[in-house]
Amino acid sequence: MMALRAFGVALLPPRGDRNGLREAIWSLMLTAVTAWIWWLFDPALVPGAMAAALLLSWPHLIDGINAFADKVFHEAALAAGARDLRPGAFTRIAKARDIVIDKTAVMSGPDLMVTNVMAFDNEPKTLLAVAASAEGQSSHPVAVALRQLASQWHVAVRVPDRFEPAPGLGVVALLGGQTVVIGTTALLNRLQIDSFTADAIARSLEADGKTVLRVAVGGRVVGVLGLEGTLRQDAGVAGLALRTEGLVPWLFSGDSPKTRKALGDMLGLELLDDPRPGETAREAVSRAGLPNPLVLTLSQDRTALELRDCMAPGEEPEDTAPIAVSNTDDIGAFPALKSLAMRRNLLALHARRLLTGIWVLAGLCGAGFIVPLSVAPMLFAVCLAILWAFARFSVADTLRKTSALP
Repeated sequence: MMALRAFGVALLPPRGDRNGLREAIWSLMLTAVTAWIWWLFDPALVPGAMAAALLLSWPHLIDGINAFADKVFHEAALAAGARDLRPGAFTRIAKARDIVIDKTAVMSGPDLMVTNVMAFDNEPKTLLAVAASAEGQSSHPVAVALRQLASQWHVAVRVPDRFEPAPGLGVVALLGGQTVVIGTTALLNRLQIDSFTADAIARSLEADGKTVLRVAVGGRVVGVLGLEGTLRQDAGVAGLALRTEGLVPWLFSGDSPKTRKALGDMLGLELLDDPRPGETAREAVSRAGLPNPLVLTLSQDRTALELRDCMAPGEEPEDTAPIAVSNTDDIGAFPALKSLAMRRNLLALHARRLLTGIWVLAGLCGAGFIVPLSVAPMLFAVCLAILWAFARFSVADTLRKTSALP
């Protein structure tokens, strides 16, 4: 028995999420009942009956089912666009019911474009010069977009005398002896600057899904800036595919409520609660109350999409490795991963039930001396063949489905 067990572990390393402990306990109970029954009839047969019942009913391969299923489904995951799957990824994805998608994951790139420069009292070029100069020391995509437009309009950009970023809200700068504020309504309200007129103008821009920033100079709002990025062409299709696979997709965005609603409607995503200033998607999810959701974000170097767990209390953003990673143009890999995870879990469930049934039957036959101990290696080979057949038939069908995904 121990030799078969060692061979099974070497062939299919235990995963830990299904170690066969419960099945082993049932095997021991069957052995105890066998010993008691044979003690009543013929005590001399008790050792042989116990050995046969224990050997033939012991779960040699239960802990290898998940490892085997992961191995054969990994090929289908790669074909669907996923890479760098973490051990246990299929199990984790199959259990998830919600997925929070960071806005950056559905944009075709990190760059923003300034689409609206609306000055109240001065020329648009003057407003752009003030805004680009105030953001002159920032590397934020908004600052980059302002400086790019300033270069196209041949507007001179100065270096601010002081620069104070307000993460998630905007910036406060000192330029030519005057305080310049660029940001959201929340930032202006915090600084007690009236933004009523700007808010009225911003509503129509936000309804189109644009990011709208107010510009105030010397405590008075002087204009509004509208910016937008390019949504991925397959972002809406991915949202629909996630729903089809049983995941509820949520949108995380630091934009205003109107902008978030417009984006959510465009992509068919539910809206997460208002984020706190400077909060990341994983930090927002950890307090949102969703039951252990997945989080899809853009990697820090902006070269890959990462599927992660929500953050645990006290955990740093990069403490854990991603569950799965794909290239930035393979967002469709994640609906496919959910489909694969569900099919893989179903495979493991059916295989586990069938193998457990075979072991119970074999254990009963051994307890009654219907089959000899020499059947044990044959039983091991039959169970291994069943695993292989289940996995291969299932993954072949899955590969056909993933090849048809957009």
